[in-house]
Amino acid sequence: MGIRRYHGGKLFGVIPGFVSTESTLTTPSGHLRHINLTLGDQETRLRQSLYDSLVRAAGKGEKGTMRRTLDVGAGRGELLQRLERSGDDAYGIDLEPECVTAAGQFGTCRQGNIEDIHRLFPDIQFDVVLCSHVLEHLDSPYASLKTLASLGAEKYVFAVPNLLRPARILRALFGSMGGDHPEHVHAWAYAEFTALLSRCGFHDFQRHTDRVTLNPFHGRLGAKLTRWLEPMETIFAPKFFPMLSSSIIVSCRLKQKVLRNG
Repeated sequence: MGIRRYHGGKLFGVIPGFVSTESTLTTPSGHLRHINLTLGDQETRLRQSLYDSLVRAAGKGEKGTMRRTLDVGAGRGELLQRLERSGDDAYGIDLEPECVTAAGQFGTCRQGNIEDIHRLFPDIQFDVVLCSHVLEHLDSPYASLKTLASLGAEKYVFAVPNLLRPARILRALFGSMGGDHPEHVHAWAYAEFTALLSRCGFHDFQRHTDRVTLNPFHGRLGAKLTRWLEPMETIFAPKFFPMLSSSIIVSCRLKQKVLRNG
């Protein structure tokens, strides 16, 4: 989860007074910023639900077979680690060298962006491709989705921030005009995101939920509230209000099988 608009590694960030699930690691000119690979308790809890949901959305391969799975924007490697534990042959790609090193502990991870996948993995036919919290940073998510579709995987899992999540709505109610993140250039609700996926050649959409984040604060207060709200945010709210989950998570397939370029 580290490919950016030009395209930094994934971290939790600081919007004063509020939780943000990530922060930019590139300047507007594309220069890298410092990458902190250590997360606090609150950030770890928030990410746990996302990664668990992504692994569930990816499902499992047939008994006795090992799927080749690609994590686009591997970040610190938490998702790669979970995919390996579930029995997949996990691969990752990230533009940040620090992320490539960190994620490489759990699977084969190479440095590059979405357009480099064919070149970096020329002889690998991926069965599953995951792309989590990357597309909202890209100048042309349509073009990137078309590139991912050209990989010809059997299954795809995409995740982006949910425009309708409570933390964002709370910020708006308190008068905030700012976005979630200075490098987010796109935002979707579920209907609009699946419409984009459909235009790019995907169908058979299945929706998955992660944590419904009701707590808008970070720091010491935010960490305490995150612990206290754990059952509500991870069990009850996602069950009864899936449209409010922190992420839009969609598993899908290609409408028409494509031959991989390369």
